[in-house]
Amino acid sequence: MNSNEFKLRERVKELNCLYKLSRVAWEAKNDFDVIVSKTLEILPTALQHPDAAEACISIDSRDYSTRGFDKTTTVIAAELRFDKKKFGTVKIGYRGSRSRKEKMEFLPEESRLLKAVAQELSLVMQRASMEEEKHKLQVQLQHAERLAFVGELSAGIAHELNEPLGRVLGFAQLIRKAGSLNEQQEEDLERIIKASLYSREIIKKLMIFSRQMPQQITKVNLNTIVHNILYFIDVRFQSRGITIIKQLEPNLPEMMADEVQMSQVLVNLITNAVHAMPGGGSIHVITKGNTTNVKLIVKDTGIGMTAEVKDRIFEPFFTTKEVGQGTGLGLSVVQGIVDSHNGQISVNTSPGKGTKFEIQLPLKQEKKKRSS
Repeated sequence: MNSNEFKLRERVKELNCLYKLSRVAWEAKNDFDVIVSKTLEILPTALQHPDAAEACISIDSRDYSTRGFDKTTTVIAAELRFDKKKFGTVKIGYRGSRSRKEKMEFLPEESRLLKAVAQELSLVMQRASMEEEKHKLQVQLQHAERLAFVGELSAGIAHELNEPLGRVLGFAQLIRKAGSLNEQQEEDLERIIKASLYSREIIKKLMIFSRQMPQQITKVNLNTIVHNILYFIDVRFQSRGITIIKQLEPNLPEMMADEVQMSQVLVNLITNAVHAMPGGGSIHVITKGNTTNVKLIVKDTGIGMTAEVKDRIFEPFFTTKEVGQGTGLGLSVVQGIVDSHNGQISVNTSPGKGTKFEIQLPLKQEKKKRSS
């Protein structure tokens, strides 16, 4: 093969490589993994000795390479750049000479090809990154819009239901005070009052979620809240085979918080734990504290959650319970309260291994500046 034929053949291979890479960029739909794997597959085929060629793409300290790249002895590289800043490199190399007579070196055209590939790959990576960021922003915007809509809807429902519910509860209590009721009427009236009180609690959750109830920040002791709440609900759950174990840190420092909302957090977490243990089990309620914050931990020995369920538990109205068994507001209310107290909440769970909620709250609340 003469020199012109050789150069023509190599040039055809290079052009074919660039064409294939442009097809990959188009067909991969900005899929980063596909673009990288296909580039590594195509690049060695454009070289003078494809059977001995290997390729590697390094991006943000991560290396993606063909199987034998670590055995290369002759390597050339080109930088991947974004906004004039280097974010990676593309390398091609030979594993070694195939014979003593033949020296494995790169042609000048191959160096230029690698630079062209690096430029094209940089543009593709930029587009992929921008599309990914755009998608994330769209998801965040949709979530924010949905929360805003749900908040407005919840506030409207709560206000519409509050007045008639108050009348039902008021008249039921007046009938009870009037007396002259037989045993069956007393039982029915008690059911009406309990149902009204339960409905009022749901409305209260809706109003907390939609930020319609103003906070009353005072000095509170988390241990006292735990004692008060468990005093009312401990006996109720013993009949279900559920044991509540308190592990409260003595001399827990006081914190600035809304006592009613903190009680709501604890009740919701315990209720959630109870629903996760249909066959009974134990719930640990733990408090811890230091000079800057306090922690409330509620963990159960229940059925646990899958990763898919865990990702959605704080969404308003999301529930895994049967119809009529839950509103799906409990944990979204918990998160709303924790956020409004500048706290943090974390969840550790897996199927069959129970669930642990850990809430961290600051001892002091910073005053929010009024917007002018």
